[in-house]
Amino acid sequence: MEFCRKIRLLRHEAGLTQRQVAEKIGVTYRTYQNYEAGASLPSGSVASKLAAALGVSADTLLRGSETPPPKKADRRLNALLAEMQALFAGGKLREEDKEYVLEALTEAYWQSKGRNQSRDKAGEKEKHDA
Repeated sequence: MEFCRKIRLLRHEAGLTQRQVAEKIGVTYRTYQNYEAGASLPSGSVASKLAAALGVSADTLLRGSETPPPKKADRRLNALLAEMQALFAGGKLREEDKEYVLEALTEAYWQSKGRNQSRDKAGEKEKHDA
């Protein structure tokens, strides 16, 4: 898939406008329009920001592979993780806030894992009872 079509598709799936993506990646609206029109390509650093804004890895965005795009939840998670990584790598987040965010994410992870295990056990029981 062509780069310009890929970013248009990912942007639509993310529910973003061209202007919103341009603001997220720090380029002008017209520059982003040129990316989607196929008139120009982003630099490496802008491509990384674009991938994060669209919720995919830079590798997925830049490669010509025909692998299906990740599900919307996966893209949202990838975007969140990219933003969190930027904050932890020197963004404007105090050290105590970093610790709070890390604790909250860890707790959410374990709660989600516990719910998934409960569903798996319930599904196995239903199969066994049937």
